[in-house]
Amino acid sequence: MKTQLRMIRGDITTVDADAIVNSANNDLVMGGGVSGAIRRVAGQQVQDECHKIGTVPLGTAVVTSGGLLKAQWIIHAAVNPLGMWADAKSVRNAVKSTMKRAEEKQVKRLAFPALGTGAGALAVERCADILIEEVLKHCESDQTVLEEVMFVLYDEKPFAIFEEKFKVRVLGEAPTPEVADPRSLPELPAPAQQAPAAGAAAGPVQQLGGRRPGKRPEPTRRYGPTPQRREGPPSRPPAPAANTPERRPAPPPPAAEPPPPPPAPPPEPSNGAAAEPPPSAG
Repeated sequence: MKTQLRMIRGDITTVDADAIVNSANNDLVMGGGVSGAIRRVAGQQVQDECHKIGTVPLGTAVVTSGGLLKAQWIIHAAVNPLGMWADAKSVRNAVKSTMKRAEEKQVKRLAFPALGTGAGALAVERCADILIEEVLKHCESDQTVLEEVMFVLYDEKPFAIFEEKFKVRVLGEAPTPEVADPRSLPELPAPAQQAPAAGAAAGPVQQLGGRRPGKRPEPTRRYGPTPQRREGPPSRPPAPAANTPERRPAPPPPAAEPPPPPPAPPPEPSNGAAAEPPPSAG
């Protein structure tokens, strides 16, 4: 195989390559992760070119100019839908399509990041297996124009995982026990404390291959139906406290007596005779 494979720990936007690969969504929106880092360095013109291309199928790759990068070309590998995760099939197909686009552009030096491991949430170990396997298959052909393929990662832990896979698959070395188990690797230091690789040009600090907090959605909490309240007998009023006289309601006021009826008038005499006064006594 005439193509040389290399592992580089550094910023992919500063490597000396004819083309770099962007881990893209199929809408080609360069928002966060490696896409955002490339857009900030390459300039808005690259995003404008992506807008003109529009949505592409998963597992395919398209080419734009490199903008302000050292690289002449950017190959955008669509590995996940916008806002969703990547899977091994889309990453594998995107790598194959990327190699074809590189041959069409007569690229001699090509740089890969850890495709689908940022916002796509693909495991770094799975990504390393796929990238190394597909690149080896492609470069076994004597018809390739590729002279060098680089795997470029910035963070220490993803780089250590990739490097271990590279030593076993490419260099034929025995696996290192303490690195073969990714759980034994040290935790990532803060980005401000990480130093770029020796000789790497200054550029924006961008975590490649690590999972950024908050991107993986939290599992939805599921609650059962709210139980209905059972109707019970009416509660009794509280008993009066001890040594406390019980209050009795006041009796209603007595009803007022009706006034006596007025006296009846005397009867009138018949036949028009005047009434005689009653005889006086004596």
